[in-house]
Amino acid sequence: MPAAAPVAQAVPAAPVDGSAFARVEPPPSAPMPPEGLRLRVVLEGGRPFEGEARVGAAFISEADRQLWEVSRREGSEGAGPERLEDLANVEEWLPAEVTPTTTGGMLGPVPVPVAPRYQVMAWAPDGTFWWGDVVPEKPLTTGVLDGGVLQARHPTGVRVRLSGARSEQGPFFVRVERAASLDPRDAERASAMLPVVRQAAPQVASALSEGAPLPLSMDSPLALLPLPADPQVRLWLRSASGQEGGPVEVPLREGRVESVVLDVERLFPEGVGGTVTLRGRLVLEGAATPPEGVTLLGPGGQALALASDGRFTSPGLPSWTASRFVAEVPSPESGRPVAAARQTFDFVPEPGVAEAHVTWRVAAYRWLVLRMDGFLRGQLDARARRPYPVFVLQRWSDGDVWRTHGADAFLHEEGGVAVSLLEPGRYRVLVALSAHEHHVSTVAEVGVDGAEHAVSVQVEAAGPTCEVLVTAAGVPVYGARVMAGSEVSSLPPVRGLTDAEGRWRLGRVRSEALHLEVEAAGHSPWAGEAAEACQRLGVVHVRL
Repeated sequence: MPAAAPVAQAVPAAPVDGSAFARVEPPPSAPMPPEGLRLRVVLEGGRPFEGEARVGAAFISEADRQLWEVSRREGSEGAGPERLEDLANVEEWLPAEVTPTTTGGMLGPVPVPVAPRYQVMAWAPDGTFWWGDVVPEKPLTTGVLDGGVLQARHPTGVRVRLSGARSEQGPFFVRVERAASLDPRDAERASAMLPVVRQAAPQVASALSEGAPLPLSMDSPLALLPLPADPQVRLWLRSASGQEGGPVEVPLREGRVESVVLDVERLFPEGVGGTVTLRGRLVLEGAATPPEGVTLLGPGGQALALASDGRFTSPGLPSWTASRFVAEVPSPESGRPVAAARQTFDFVPEPGVAEAHVTWRVAAYRWLVLRMDGFLRGQLDARARRPYPVFVLQRWSDGDVWRTHGADAFLHEEGGVAVSLLEPGRYRVLVALSAHEHHVSTVAEVGVDGAEHAVSVQVEAAGPTCEVLVTAAGVPVYGARVMAGSEVSSLPPVRGLTDAEGRWRLGRVRSEALHLEVEAAGHSPWAGEAAEACQRLGVVHVRL
């Protein structure tokens, strides 16, 4: 059969010094019977082949077929697959034997499963690589599938040299970032090289995908290749302290290895930065030991060893920027937690200090308890509808007004509701039976001593009610949608529909504000404040 047209174009091979190529141990492959389908591909180059090769069988999933149909129907700005076979995915790359020849090598024949598409790659230590597709013209289940000829290709890459580094500054690293083309077709074409990068240079692939820094030697250059043929690549020079200089943008030309020099003095005009050893102690506020089960995480998210008295050591912190630590306190299976589940601590080093000492105190909860007997619980259950009743913590502010105050925990206990506090102040609990019926507790003055404080609330059994009347040109509007809220924005609004008389009964209104929104088919929406009308007239007349 005629050879399938390879993706590669013929380019004379050229050695590349300091290659970042790494020998990859091929994954174990399942044994195949001698009969069946085999694939053969000619690798053409300027010298006998020396290196490794992989073959992948690509299959089309049902999701791939649906993507193809959507792409054909909606378009994709010129990007996307040209044919259905291009969506076939390789799940496993199998090693392939290559027999060297005077002008390259012969891959296979290697046993392959029956598939709509095959991908072939090979690479040599000098950076030369081969990469292409094989799509059978007709279904084959036995015999030899001739994949044609793949021409050797120059890699696209960057050779990085370090300048101005001194041994006392410690090791340096390079962080790499792609700068993909804004044209989706060019970006897609460049990304098609990523399978080759992952197999031939896994360290480079990890640097591109995960931001993993690569070590840069003072004595020899680092060759970042192969790279996707993007318009450019961005480089950051990282010192031993973690400080970065850059970015340095390097234009790329497909099939060329560019050279770039990263100068330490230019990228770090104020120095590469040093490191600080932090010796500290983590304890619970008001105690001499840390919270039970606490975990202290360092800036990289790693757990630090804590002694029984809370002492810890964190070496190698950057001296030029702040480092954040996180204390994670596990919640008990039952009962009250002693502190918030997560608290942060920032360490800001002083200039010229190589060692620092700190003591961090995990803020302990104070507790405000809303006392509730059986009679009060019965009142709440009888008069509230889900998701009510809702309990809201309020704190007296400097502006002589009660404001909603966040709390980590509202614990329903046998004797009431316990609310966690983290700072002293003047507090009360608002009990909402609806968005517009509020009852407030007595007030508690909470100090720094950490003592528990109790408050109580009375729910009045009687009181005036309010309703909404919606009319249009004097005629009641049936089925108008009404939404009511109050000054406490965190409370869920209540919603309802007007009846045949254009009325919707709000019930009792005990809130400082009442915000109404009304919508009806064929009419403009209406919104307004209605607390005064409810208190004075018992009805809010909305005219659409």
